[in-house]
Amino acid sequence: MTSELVNHLQKIHEYEKTDFRWCNLRKIVKLSIVGEKILDAGCGTGHLTLELLRDNYDVTAIDYSDELVDFAQKTITDAQYPAHVFSCDLIKIKDKNLPLFDSIVCLDVIEHIENDNIALKNLYDLLKRKGTLIISVPAVKKIYGQRDKKIGHFRRYDKNELIDELENVGFVISTIRYWNFIGILPFVLFEKVLHKPINETVRYSRTSLYSKMIHPVLNLWFSVVENNIHFPIGLTLVVVCKKD
Repeated sequence: MTSELVNHLQKIHEYEKTDFRWCNLRKIVKLSIVGEKILDAGCGTGHLTLELLRDNYDVTAIDYSDELVDFAQKTITDAQYPAHVFSCDLIKIKDKNLPLFDSIVCLDVIEHIENDNIALKNLYDLLKRKGTLIISVPAVKKIYGQRDKKIGHFRRYDKNELIDELENVGFVISTIRYWNFIGILPFVLFEKVLHKPINETVRYSRTSLYSKMIHPVLNLWFSVVENNIHFPIGLTLVVVCKKD
């Protein structure tokens, strides 16, 4: 990897380690995992994989990006855990001849895949009977906009459409909930009213006094409120479903 790319991935790594959204999303996910053998499908820089390894799960991690796989592998190896991490396209994952898993976690991934139905079918086939799939996706189709396009989203999801898509594959929905209610207003304000990129300084900066003050408040909000109250709308849909 080039030094520029390594620096870029290092920034992502540091954000994901402490970012209030990712930290609290991982808390929700870990409550729903069943069994011991886990697939982290779309592992990014490896934070969830590492947390699960520390909790004594048997984890396999995959990502479409070779650079992210290399980075995740280094992150896990540096923490002195065995790293079962490799590059994989969810559309072609059957070619890898993977074993079946008790749980699969797929966070903010399928919206990046043009034919998400094939990806979901492949994840279904990789689960043991009664196995669990936990996914998160961007919610509310009507607010799909320039930011989604910029970060590679083919779509946002409406709740009922996502339920239908998962059930058509064969999954049985255990829970589906909106999450990140607090993010709706700034997203709509910047994307649909001001037509400007969202100012994410609060989320990613660790230097300004304002960021240092507001970040703990937002982390507390997500930990106490978002993770425990099911709001009628939110920027994210989190789904737990079973292979029948």
